[in-house]
Formats: sequence, C-alpha cells, structure tokens
Amino acid sequence: MLDLSPTAVVARVDESIVAALDAASDSIAPLGAHADDLLGPLAAASRGGKRLRAQLLVTAHAAHGGSDVAVFGAAAAVEWFQTAALIHDDVLDGSDTRRGAPAAHRRFEALHRDRGLDGDAVAFGSASAILAGDIALMIAQRALAYACAPHRDGARAMTLFAEMAELCTAGQYLDMRIAAEPLDALDGLEDQILATMRSKTASYSCEHPLAIGAALAGATDAQVQAMREIGVPLGIAFQLRDDVLGLVGDPAVTGKPAGDDVREGKRTLLVQHAWTHGDDATRDAVRAALGVEDIDAAALARAVDAITASGALEAAESRIDALARPALDALAALELEATARDRLLELGRRLTARDA
Repeated sequence: MLDLSPTAVVARVDESIVAALDAASDSIAPLGAHADDLLGPLAAASRGGKRLRAQLLVTAHAAHGGSDVAVFGAAAAVEWFQTAALIHDDVLDGSDTRRGAPAAHRRFEALHRDRGLDGDAVAFGSASAILAGDIALMIAQRALAYACAPHRDGARAMTLFAEMAELCTAGQYLDMRIAAEPLDALDGLEDQILATMRSKTASYSCEHPLAIGAALAGATDAQVQAMREIGVPLGIAFQLRDDVLGLVGDPAVTGKPAGDDVREGKRTLLVQHAWTHGDDATRDAVRAALGVEDIDAAALARAVDAITASGALEAAESRIDALARPALDALAALELEATARDRLLELGRRLTARDA
C-alpha cells in the first residue's frame, strides 16, 4: 500500500518533477549558458502549489488496488502539464504574478532588461514564456512516457492524458472566445461559461487525474468511467471556487490580487450572475472595470462590491454544493480500498472548500 499522507505523496511527486526537469536540462545542454535562461523560470514555475491533481491521481491509483511507484511519474506529468497551462495562461491574461511571485513572462522581461538586450522587453518576455510553456509540455510527455510506456496499462493512461491535454487546450480557446463577446451578450453565455469550466479546468484538475490513476491500477473501463463522471462535477466546483477566490480571495493566501479576474476580463459565472441579476448601476460598475488592465483600485473595488451585492457569491456557493455533494456521495458509494477512498473524499472536500 502506498503512503497516501499528503506529505509523502507531495515529496515523491516533487522528486519526479525535479527528475523530469533534470532530464530536460540534459536535452537542451547544447544551448550552453543560455539553457539556464529557460530552466530558471521553468523551475520557479514548477514549484509550489498544493499538488492536488497529483494527490488525486496517486490516491485513485491506490483506491483501485494499485501500488506501482511509477504512478508518481504520471502524477508529475500532470503537474508539468499544469505548469505549462499556467505559464501560457499568464501570458494570455497579462498576469503579473503567480503563486505570489512574478509570472514566467515577467521573469523573462526582467532578464531582457537586466542584460541590456535590444528590442521590446515585453514582447521578448511573452515569446520566451510561450516557448518555456512548450518545453513544460514536452517535459510532461517525457515524464508520462517513463511512467507509462513499460506499464501493461500504460497505453490507456497515455490516451487519457492526450484527451485531457486536447480538451483543456481547446477549453482555453473557448475561454478567450467568450471573453471577446460583447458584454451585452452575457445574458446568454451561461452554457458556454460552464462548457469552458468543464473543458479547461475540470478535465485536468479532477476528471483525468482520477481516471489516469485508476487506469494505471488496472481498473475496468467501467471503473475508469466512474472516476471521470465523479471528476467532472468536482472539477467544475473546483473552478467555481477558484472564481470566488479570484474575486474576493485574500491575496496573501491566493498569491494573486483580489479582483484580478475582473481586470483580466474573465466572463465567470459570478460576473454573468451580476450582469443578469443586477440593476443598471451594477452593470455600469462591471462595464467600467471588466477587462480594463490599467483600472484604478477604486473602480475595481466598486465592480467587486457590485458583483458581491448582486448575490453572485451566494449563488456560487449554492452551485458548488449542488455539484460537489452528489459527486462525493457517488464516490463514497463505490467499492474501493477503504483508506484510499476516505482520502479521496477528503481531497474532494478540500477541492471545493479551499481558501487558496
């Protein structure tokens, strides 16, 4: 039986994450000293976080009778995929920070300025971060191949990973597409916002980590499907909790400024609720702030207050409960290894009730 304590799982996954980065370091050694330009921001981007996806994957593996230590490599692959997604997201959103530290593209901007390079530092930073994110994707594939290729159930796990990567990336496009819709179209965007949450976040936060872990344990197709069906609503609830924190979370805990999602112009269910349930003053406050990168603090605070006053937070909490409770009940009813099932339930509750 694998040690499923958070400390033990995170330590083993972190070891696999570092090992995968070391292997990439060997691959890009021909760049000479410039290899460190890429490796430094990549290493920084891969550190931190709660490793919830990795814990879900490892624990789902154990819950289905698995005990193969190769599962930590697969968990590291999912974490490297997340690192790539976050690096790319921060470029697309123009975010300054990630986990309380400079975002990767800001690190590359600083490198450009510090070394007195020619050209536009901002453009250099964005382009470099895109390439670094691409390398993170390649690192994820390497870690997955090492973990899965020799495994009797490796092909199924690798197929699930590919489905996850494709769906999540397409979900990022949908997120951008919705953000380009006129504000007056918000009334009719709820289904598309939910589709984004399902595609972009639920797929790689819950659905596929649970499924990959089960697959690597030799679970039946029906058991893998059960994990996916539980993971989808949990993943949507996870994203909705993230949206709540993006609006009113404590920056000292979340690592990002409160209201940052508003500044970035994200069409969340919170914004959609405020737009459709608020009055003209509410919509004016949202219109004045949504997607305005250089907005002043007072205008941003007015928009956050208006969204909150519309009842959006209460509606979000109700939806989180409606998504998470049946999923956790379904998980509790499955015939799984008892200790691992209890740990999965604990992780599921943590996903939807966290403060960071």
